[in-house]
Formats: sequence, structure tokens, C-alpha cells
Amino acid sequence: MRSPSLLARFVIGITAIELLTYFLIWPVTAILVTYMGLAVTDSVNYWAEFHAIEVVDAALVKDADGSAHIEATPALRAYQARNPNFRFAIIDNRNGAALAGSSEALARVLPSGGEIIAIRNYFRLPNDPDPKARGVLREAKPPYRMAVYGYTLHWEDLGAVMRMLADVTQIVPFLPFVVSAILISWLVTRFGLTPLYKAKEQLAGIDFKSVDQRIDGSKAPKEIAPFLDALNGALARLEDGAKRQRRFTANAAHELLTPIAILRARLDAPNEPDFLSDLDRDMRRMQSIVEQLLVLARGAERGNLAAEDVDLGALARRMIGDYLPLIVDSGRAIALDPPAAPVIVRANGQALECMVSNLINNALRAEPVGGTIELRVRAGARLEVVDHGEGVGASERDLVFEPFWRRTETTRGAGLGLSIVKELTEKQGGGVFVAETPGGGATFGLTFPDRGAP
Repeated sequence: MRSPSLLARFVIGITAIELLTYFLIWPVTAILVTYMGLAVTDSVNYWAEFHAIEVVDAALVKDADGSAHIEATPALRAYQARNPNFRFAIIDNRNGAALAGSSEALARVLPSGGEIIAIRNYFRLPNDPDPKARGVLREAKPPYRMAVYGYTLHWEDLGAVMRMLADVTQIVPFLPFVVSAILISWLVTRFGLTPLYKAKEQLAGIDFKSVDQRIDGSKAPKEIAPFLDALNGALARLEDGAKRQRRFTANAAHELLTPIAILRARLDAPNEPDFLSDLDRDMRRMQSIVEQLLVLARGAERGNLAAEDVDLGALARRMIGDYLPLIVDSGRAIALDPPAAPVIVRANGQALECMVSNLINNALRAEPVGGTIELRVRAGARLEVVDHGEGVGASERDLVFEPFWRRTETTRGAGLGLSIVKELTEKQGGGVFVAETPGGGATFGLTFPDRGAP
């Protein structure tokens, strides 16, 4: 289930704030302003009259015969206990008589009626020692009027003020302001969210083929602009990944087309004397390309590889043993320059074998027939594979580690091995480099944090 829209949240929030302001913040503020003497009202006790009137009005009970009496309700007794100087009187407008229970002293000084009926009159009794004392005379339940006097403000009187404000006669004049505020907040919010609606429409038209498009945030408010900038950043990263994936797929397909074409040609001549050996070599080549593609793809998805302690010297000897038949068959040789003491590195064993294997394959393609490939393991967690071929120029030393890079179209290999070496090395906190071999050729090296001798 979706959460309410931002527009709905704003409208609900504005409405809640207005109600809170009307029923609580405004009365409390008005009371404080009156208390500080900044209001037109001469006494803070003005805000207590609503509770006093409410209590006395509830105590006026009409009888079945049309008469009325004052009932000493618990609320009235509690109010009189909180306000020792409180007095009240209820006058019958028909005869000017005060109901039993009224304050006689207060009833004597009230107007007896006549031509003018007081709807709401404020007064203070003469000779009252309290200069802030006040009273109010107003209509009660017909045909009666009431007077309350000597009330003082208490915080519990705020509830009566809020109930007075909830009266329909008070709310109706306030409604236009509420409706106007809600409408204005809706319009302003809707206008402010326009960039998001436009961004939604633009995003709806973006797919894998049009991921190069960007969201226009030039007219977005500063609160929304960072979100659109982050969204454009995500699209840029997606575009980069899409380009790499398309390039990867295209080049991988190109690299596989050649061995597949060769394989199909061999299958047309199965009676050739070297058919099985050539077929086996072609299959190994295809398998090598696929494995390299898988390693490169998995490496792009995974984080750091699981590490273990690996002896570089022992690994180099093992890799030489694996490659020796292939190297001898190719008319070349391989040699190991071992370290004086074991060199232990913290790396993933399988990944390290893949890296060294790719470096040996690269050296095998570069080494002239009759030459010798060298593996060197040095203190400081350093392994080097040396060939004596054409070498790598200074301008090409960064390019050789890019996927599918080859010096020329006739260069053997898929152009994946060295990029795999770089990626796997970096994932294990190491480094890879290429330098010139003294006398000609290239020296590729791996470096790792040294764990020292066991």
C-alpha cells in the first residue's frame, strides 16, 4: 500500500497546524500578550470568564412548571473552591427577581431590566479592593440573564476557551481562512512539485537504448535539484555500465567468431592427419576465451575476493610445472628465479593462479622461438614474468590493461588476459605494472602487501 502523496501530506499538515493554532496556540498567545499588558483587554482575567459562564450556565436548571432553580453541581462547587471571591447571580427578566442561590449583594447592584436588556456588559463593583476584579453581565437561558464576578484565570480555564472557539458561531467566520490556506498550500506545493512530475515523464521514456538521456533540473527548486542531480548521476553510471556491457558483448562475440569459424573449417576435413590435435587446440582456445570472459564478468560483480596465505615461490614453481609441456612444444623455455626465503602474500589462491597464468600466456606469445621466459619472485611480495619480445612502448603501457586492447588486428590473443590481471589484482589490494626488459622485451609484475616469512 502506497503512503499518502506529498500533496495530501502538505494539505493535512496545513490543516492540522491551522486547527492547532486556532484552538491552542492563539488562545495561549493571547493570554500571554494580555498578561504582559500588550492587549486591548485590561485584565488577563478576561480569559477566565468563559469557564465561569459555562459553570453557572450548567447550574441553571429549568423545572417542568416553567420555573428554574440553581443546582449546586460538583463543577460549580469546585470552581467556587478555586476562586474564593467568585460570585454569581441569575436574574429572571420577567420580574427582575434573582433566583435562590444567587449572590444577594451582586443581584442588588445589577440593572433591574426595563427598556434595555444587557446582552454582554463588563463591570467592576465599587469599592472592590482588587483593581483587576471584573464581572460580566450577559444573557443566559431565556428568559434569564446571569452575572458572574470575581473570577481569576487558571490554566484549566483554557479548556473552556477552546470549547467556546469550537462553537459554530466562532468556526463559521474562521472557515474561509482555513479553506484559503488549504487551497493556497495545495497550489504552491503542486507548482513546486512540477519539476518532479516532468522528471517522472522523462524517466518513463528512458530505457536501455536511451540511457544517455538526462533529467532537466535547470528550473528545479534548490530542495529538489540535489535529488535530480543524484538521479542524473545514477543515469550516467548506468550509461557507462551499458556502454561497457555493449562493448564487452560485441568484442566477445567478435573474438569467438574466429575460433568458431576455424573449428567449422576443420570439421569439413576430418581426415586430415592432425585433425584431432588441431581440434583439441581449437577447443582449448575457445575454452580459454570463455573462462576469461567469465572471470572478467564475475570480477565486475563481486567485491574483494576471499583471501588466504599464499607462498609466491611455491605457486610459481607449480605454474611452471603446468605450463612446461606447452612451452616446450612451442620451442621455448621457462626458468624460475626463486627468492632467498619464502614470500607469503595474502591473496585468493585461484585468482592468483589465473593472474600468473595470463601473464605466462602473454609472455609465451611475445617470446621469440628459442627464447626463455623468466619467472622471478622477489622479497617485498613481488612476482615478475619476463619476456624478450617486442616490448611495450611507453605510450601503450596503460592501454595494454584495457579489455580487448591489441596492438594490431593480427596480434594473437583475445585481449582479455591483462585486463583480468589488473582487475583481480586491484580487488586484492595489490598492483600490476609493466616495464622494459633490459636488452629488449617486457616485464610484467604483480605486487602485494608482504606477509613475511612463515
